[in-house]
Amino acid sequence: MLRRFVQNTAISAVAYALAGVLGLFAVGLIARSYGLAVLGLIVLVRAFLPTGFLALFDLGVSETTTQEVARGRVGDWGAASEKVSLLTLIAAAVGIFSGIAVWIAAGLLATIFKVPPDQAAAFVAILYATALVLPISFMGLIAEGALKGFEQYGWLRLTEVGGNVVYVVTVYALVWKAAPFEWIAYSYLAVTVTKYLVLAIVTYRAAFDTPLRFCSWTASSSKDVFHRCWLMFSNRIAGTFQQTLVPLAIGVLYGPAEVGTFDLITRLPRFLKTTMTPLHSAILPISTHIDEASDTRRLQMLGRNGLVLPAAIVVPVLVVAALFSEEILKVWVGPQHSNQWPWLALSMLVPATTVMLGAGQAALIVRSDFLRLNTRLLYLQVALQYLITGLGLVWFRERAFILGWVLSYVAFAPPIAHHMLSHMKLPSSLFWKQLGRHILVASILAGLVIAIKVFVDPSTLISLVIVGGLSCVVAWMLSGAIILSGSDRAMFGRFARAIDPRS
Repeated sequence: MLRRFVQNTAISAVAYALAGVLGLFAVGLIARSYGLAVLGLIVLVRAFLPTGFLALFDLGVSETTTQEVARGRVGDWGAASEKVSLLTLIAAAVGIFSGIAVWIAAGLLATIFKVPPDQAAAFVAILYATALVLPISFMGLIAEGALKGFEQYGWLRLTEVGGNVVYVVTVYALVWKAAPFEWIAYSYLAVTVTKYLVLAIVTYRAAFDTPLRFCSWTASSSKDVFHRCWLMFSNRIAGTFQQTLVPLAIGVLYGPAEVGTFDLITRLPRFLKTTMTPLHSAILPISTHIDEASDTRRLQMLGRNGLVLPAAIVVPVLVVAALFSEEILKVWVGPQHSNQWPWLALSMLVPATTVMLGAGQAALIVRSDFLRLNTRLLYLQVALQYLITGLGLVWFRERAFILGWVLSYVAFAPPIAHHMLSHMKLPSSLFWKQLGRHILVASILAGLVIAIKVFVDPSTLISLVIVGGLSCVVAWMLSGAIILSGSDRAMFGRFARAIDPRS
């Protein structure tokens, strides 16, 4: 189990990182070549995909499919077949109805988001194309969930990286030819459709050798599916308000240019936050097996290591990125946007919080009682986020959404950690000890980076990579000495051996 978990996590993390880096290059190129207003229009259109605002209506079909396929591999393929069949029908219905709604509302949305008249026709046309893609995208969530349940992460990450490579190359070609911006949006939709068609074929092949088949479902199966869909929908409401609704709100209040500014500032933190999700998705099948076996000791090991080890690697790097945020913006999108560096640095607190708590939350998502409690806390967190945002709109405009986003994450990290650790029967002091050690490491790094900047100005890509890379090495050395215990360092050795198939 450890070997498969580590290998899946390593494959996923590398793939997500490569895909995300390619995406960052694309965003920087679009911002430089077409301006923030066009970037904002593209962001608004993509909000109407299952990866954006419409994630609210996916009812957690992907995550539930993962759990059911994982349970089927334990032995109960009959129940898995029933539930996956019903989940597929739900995904198809949601995709069709969403597509119809977006098609009908396309013209009205252009008015609501204050799209300039010379760009309105292109915006509406892109929304029409998005509406046609939506049924395929929602069905694709079932394929993704099934492959995660089969723990076949190679194809998932191959299509993710391959699709991003094709998209970024297309963006460069379109910019080189000075093509209209709508072709960038069309190319993204084409890549999305191709990815899901490939995943559908791979899913069919993976399920062919198992008893997993489409069939009718019993009342007990449908009751369980609808109950979990309701729980995931409740969780999605808070998550949608927390993240994917924000660009739409900014578009309504201000317009596409401000949406582009918000996306530019938060793109890197969101990319770093997204790179944590492979760890969480790899944990879900394992935690399902542990929960089925009622293995408290293994759950505690998974919880403690999930809190300590990923954060020991990632959080010091986030600190370095925050300290070099001004230089990152200069190299990435140009000096005209480098004055936004304090907001970029502040935003790094969100992925830092996610990497500390995300693995434990993913491990406990199979428990309905924890999911209900976590959802309530998430609602309170979102309420605080919008309270802070509302108070700051007069002074900070679209950046007030960043302030509310960050401070709500920081404020609710302790209660979430407390309930997570208590469900695993681990002491709450574990979170506070780790937090104190990370603050100590961050303080030392801040002093070192300030001293470095006195003598070195990493204003070019090469100098930033060299200075930033060396700073990361120092950060990891400090992390190994201060954050990790001897047993933690030994655990890294076990992970390394687990990755090596020859060991």
